[in-house]
Amino acid sequence: MVAITVVLAATIATFALAFDDELQEPAPPSAFEYEYSATGEGNDDNRPYVKLRHAAGRPVDADRVVIKDESGNRIYWNEVWTGGETLVAGDYVHIDGYRSDDVLDPICEAGDTYWVIVENSDGEQIAIDRWEAPRDPNVPPGSWIDSDGDGIPDAC
Repeated sequence: MVAITVVLAATIATFALAFDDELQEPAPPSAFEYEYSATGEGNDDNRPYVKLRHAAGRPVDADRVVIKDESGNRIYWNEVWTGGETLVAGDYVHIDGYRSDDVLDPICEAGDTYWVIVENSDGEQIAIDRWEAPRDPNVPPGSWIDSDGDGIPDAC
């Protein structure tokens, strides 16, 4: 009976020590809100965009927050023209796959997805939120970014 207790205690201790690093640095609790403009209203050339807003949560260094698309392209929050050095509630980034965030794929159809990822000091990552385009882009007729008039930007 004593041998079983010792083995069980050793097993539990091994698991506890193995997870020690992960337990010390949890992902920052946060909440994001998304505002999608399929028509690109208010954006350069009517490019469809999503505004990702940090609605709640503790401040995070913006160079630890990554926006990633389905192709695996990524950009740090502070590299987007609307991003700052520290991410606090109320801050937002404007993502359209153009200019400051041109490393990301543009929104081309319903289902296109972006992830918000936080990296810890060891470079480990955890996805803390995900946004999926609820509908296809709908660029206004006559826009020069949609030469065939189907509502989808030519870049797609």
